[in-house]
Amino acid sequence: MSGTRGDVQPASHLAAELHSRGHDVVAAFPPNLTSLATDHGVPVEPFGYDTRAHLASAAVRRGSHGSVIDRVRSAGELWNLGWAEMTRDLSAIVHRDRPDVVVTGITTEQVAAPLAESVRAAVVGLHHAPVRTNDVHLPGFGADGLPAPVTRAAWSAYENVLWTATRRRENTVRAGLGLPSARRPVPYRLADSGAVEIQAYDPALCPPPAGFDGDRRPLVGFLGGAPAPSPLHSELAAWLDAGDPPVHIGFGSMPLRAAERSLGRVSEAVRSLGLRALVAPGWNDLDRDVEQEFGPDADVRVLSGHVDHAALFPRCSVVVHHGGAGTTAAVLRAGRPAVVRPVSADQPFWGRRLEDVGAGVMLRGDDPTPSALASAIEAAAARSDGARRMQDALVDPERAVARAADLVESRIPVAR
Repeated sequence: MSGTRGDVQPASHLAAELHSRGHDVVAAFPPNLTSLATDHGVPVEPFGYDTRAHLASAAVRRGSHGSVIDRVRSAGELWNLGWAEMTRDLSAIVHRDRPDVVVTGITTEQVAAPLAESVRAAVVGLHHAPVRTNDVHLPGFGADGLPAPVTRAAWSAYENVLWTATRRRENTVRAGLGLPSARRPVPYRLADSGAVEIQAYDPALCPPPAGFDGDRRPLVGFLGGAPAPSPLHSELAAWLDAGDPPVHIGFGSMPLRAAERSLGRVSEAVRSLGLRALVAPGWNDLDRDVEQEFGPDADVRVLSGHVDHAALFPRCSVVVHHGGAGTTAAVLRAGRPAVVRPVSADQPFWGRRLEDVGAGVMLRGDDPTPSALASAIEAAAARSDGARRMQDALVDPERAVARAADLVESRIPVAR
């Protein structure tokens, strides 16, 4: 499993549940996120490249914020980044352990599928958004609500363009494994094989489109479970106790063009409302003097290190975030309204879903002003009742992960 914390953490919960049931489980996670498995007591192997360093690269920053030409150039640079490392690392694990089941996200399925086929293992997909052809949703395309034929045509075009661009590299792997060349995109081949693709998001937030929530693509809810939330540091807990619940503003794993400037705008926005704020830089590095300015005693305070969302979000008034599926789930579980300021991928999709269910608002525009941010925070705060309703409607996270583990177990043969 590759990607950011939001991609990998649900897989860590699933791995932990299968491990607790007595299965031999090995988690293959990016080297910067292996602790997500070890925290659960699950054996882990570093897999592929450091995803934090990847997102901080110049190519990713151009792809997120540059001109159209910059973005096209960046896509070309990033297309095959990490492919050799992922193939090497996962091949070593699969051929050493010869698993019954290989669980993969969409970013790694072109590596995982042929390797699983080479050892006759089943493939189980773990999806954090509806990322297969359907008539309704287009996560990552920046558009929903289009006529059904247009939506399906967009999916078909995407899958075939991606396959045209990547089939040579996959068929090179297949040839090295003694497998025949593939002639169709991975989603079609997985469908032909009857592979289960677990939809690890909540039907209350994203009702299933036609063809989902059946045996092939069951919706189970956002995955969660043990360990329990980590307690907040005593100093942070004291700061929270000393005033009204703050606005939490998290940059997540998304690269920002100017983190210090963004922090300044955040500060101006919340102070104009007479509020306090906690700012989590995430995978963005801040200058030391900036961290000192927004220190432990400031009304706008910068958090250092990782703080457990499950422990912190219930103590906040509004959560401003990038719209990743993992953070969206954590905010909903806390019953807090959200402002989503998306950067890329499926984040605009989750922002629109939160708006549609009355649990948040989406802040549009690439570089919001302090006044726009302040207005969005006020609008989100007015949706607190909707956020609490969604909290009550969600599938219990432990029940979701148990269902996902059942589905993986259903693919394990009785005898090899």
